[in-house]
Amino acid sequence: MRKRSRWFDGLLTHNPVLVGGMAIPFAVVITTSLKNSVSISILLACSLVPTVLLASLAGARLPRWGAPILYTLFSLALIVACVPLILPISPEVADSLGIFVPLLSVNTLLLTLCGRYADSRRKPVFALVDAVSYSAGFALIMCLLALLREWLGTGNIWGVPVRAPFTLSGIQITFTGFILLALLSAAARFLRRAALLLIYRRDNPRTAPPSA
Repeated sequence: MRKRSRWFDGLLTHNPVLVGGMAIPFAVVITTSLKNSVSISILLACSLVPTVLLASLAGARLPRWGAPILYTLFSLALIVACVPLILPISPEVADSLGIFVPLLSVNTLLLTLCGRYADSRRKPVFALVDAVSYSAGFALIMCLLALLREWLGTGNIWGVPVRAPFTLSGIQITFTGFILLALLSAAARFLRRAALLLIYRRDNPRTAPPSA
C-alpha cells in the first residue's frame, strides 16, 4: 500500500506547491499563461528527475560542501540542453520565462529532494518515484493556476479566445497569484482533512472522530 500511495505523495497528499510551500515564485509569477506553465513544468521535470537520481546514486560519496554545487551545475546543464523541447510550444516562450529558466536549477524542490536522498540508504527507485510524482504535482498546480488566470484575466486559453463569464486584467498581476495560490492551498487542506475523516469513520464506525 505504501509503494502505491507513494505515487500520490507529490501529486496530491504532499503536493510540493500547495502543501510543501516550495517553488512559490514560479507558481505566482509564471502562471499568467498556460504556455508558460507547461514550458516551465517540462523543464523542471527534465532537470529534477535526473538530478535527484544522481543524488541518490552518488550523493553519499560526494563532499557535503561540494554536492549542492554539483547538483546545481548538473541541473543547469540539463535545463539548457532541454530548452529546445519547449520552443515548439511558442518560439518566444524561453524569452517570456526569462530569469526563471536558470532559477530552476536552484529551486527549493530540487534541493530538498536531493538533500533527502543524498545520504539515504533507500533504493534509487524511491528517488525516481518521488521525483516523478513531485514533478507531476508541480505541473498540476502550475497548469491549474495558469488556466484560471489566463482564462479569467484575458479571455483566452492557450492563446485561443474562449468565452469567459467575466474578465479582470488584475488577475494577471503577481499579487493575485498569491491570493489564488492561498485559496487553492486552503481548499487542498480542507479536502485532505475531509478525506481522512471519512476514512476514519469507515474504519471506526463506533468510535467518535478525533477533534480537529
